[in-house]
Amino acid sequence: MEAAGVVIVGAGIAGLTAALAAAEAEDVCVIAGDGPRASSSARAQGGLAAAVGEGDDPALHAEDTLRAGAGLCDEQRVRELAMEAPGVVAWLTQMGVPFDRDSSGRLALGREGGHTRGRIVHAGGDATGHFITEALWQAAARHPRIEIRREHCVGIAQDATGRAVGVWTWDGARQRFVAARRAVGLATGGVGALFGRTSNPPSAVGAGVALAYHAGATLANLEFVQFHPTLWLGRDGEAMLLSEALRGAGAVLVTEGGAPLFADPADNLRTRDVVALAIARAEAEGHQVFLDATQVPDVAARFPSIAARLRRAGLDLASQPIPVTPGAHFLMGGIEADLAGRTSVPGLFALGETACTGVHGANRLASNSLLECVVMGLRFGEAVREEPVGMHPPEDPVWLLRPEQDQAALPELAPILWRSVGLVRDETGLRAALVELEGMAHRYLGSGAVLAASLIARSALWRRESRGSHVRMDAPAPVPAYARPSQILKAHRAPTSVAITT
Repeated sequence: MEAAGVVIVGAGIAGLTAALAAAEAEDVCVIAGDGPRASSSARAQGGLAAAVGEGDDPALHAEDTLRAGAGLCDEQRVRELAMEAPGVVAWLTQMGVPFDRDSSGRLALGREGGHTRGRIVHAGGDATGHFITEALWQAAARHPRIEIRREHCVGIAQDATGRAVGVWTWDGARQRFVAARRAVGLATGGVGALFGRTSNPPSAVGAGVALAYHAGATLANLEFVQFHPTLWLGRDGEAMLLSEALRGAGAVLVTEGGAPLFADPADNLRTRDVVALAIARAEAEGHQVFLDATQVPDVAARFPSIAARLRRAGLDLASQPIPVTPGAHFLMGGIEADLAGRTSVPGLFALGETACTGVHGANRLASNSLLECVVMGLRFGEAVREEPVGMHPPEDPVWLLRPEQDQAALPELAPILWRSVGLVRDETGLRAALVELEGMAHRYLGSGAVLAASLIARSALWRRESRGSHVRMDAPAPVPAYARPSQILKAHRAPTSVAITT
């Protein structure tokens, strides 16, 4: 039997940080799937939020985060996240991340929507995720107590008591069991690929949500999917994020005739839910929306990756407005967890985007995601030392993920979600989507993607209000009774929440 002290599923920033932190005391096995470059982390452009600039303070960072979260944040955890952010920057610097600096050697700080200060540290201009992921990957690959396996997790192994005791993996040819003496950590990313139009990689189909659901973990706030306002869609169907930092540097949104989308230019830096909905409304009225960065000084040099990709498509960021549209970007909900990743299932941890810690509430503040990944990973390294050590035989699996079923289902699944569970929702569309998804569940029995999509739709149907990223046209205002997390469990197959009144 193959075994490690800790098994981590995922090789993005959350998974790699967790592996490095846990390896200070335990041997670690990383189930890396297609590797770090296939993660959402590697695609992150803008940067990482931290109150490290003059005149800034973690308390201000926390207030901005709470404001963006639309009444659904866990305030204590938000304040802890903001307080630990400067230390995260220091740790990443020590790990070799080359954050951009100004001529005097100080960290260069950008500003993004919802932030009242410039507090976004970045690397390579617009390639922050790549540089952080690469530094952590190299450190993990060199570490004598970390084993990296290019396999896919297809099941959480549990003992007779329900404790997570390992994982089942698939390497394309055979299934293996890898035991975990202390803990299993899921760091599997988000759900953006379920919607088709997304900034996420094709692997972002909610695998962690599905795996944890079948393990009996509590899921929370799955209805809150953030749609980034500014995706550029290439002719080949590729979607590329145009970083919010562009608007922080002075780019503005305009319609096809050059008219400003917002009467007040400051509104270009409102939170993502507000800006994405404004673009969607303009599109519904027959307009096309563009991001105009032609007045941003040295824009191609400051955003080299974006400028180069657009240049290959025949577009010049410095001289012409670029067409943009909203796309699925980030899951605020996920597997309910604390900031160390502990879930309701003993021995099972959730880290990064697949977790729901409450720090993002109903709408994530820009550049808090990479921060959360590192904070959770470092805390995880401490928390697993408190887990009991043992070798417990697993029960036979009741369900195993079949990745090929996900790939077969996605072409049918994505149009359903974009149409009925996308940026704007209503009861009629959600109920129709659930009927279609129920049929798909019978045809794609091992698809975690179909399961995750159904859970999102069920949660969205339950939340009869509009709050943050969750917009219900048939319930357009927030409702005080819903100012609390939704929860969903396998035993219920329906969202629940404490003391909800109707």
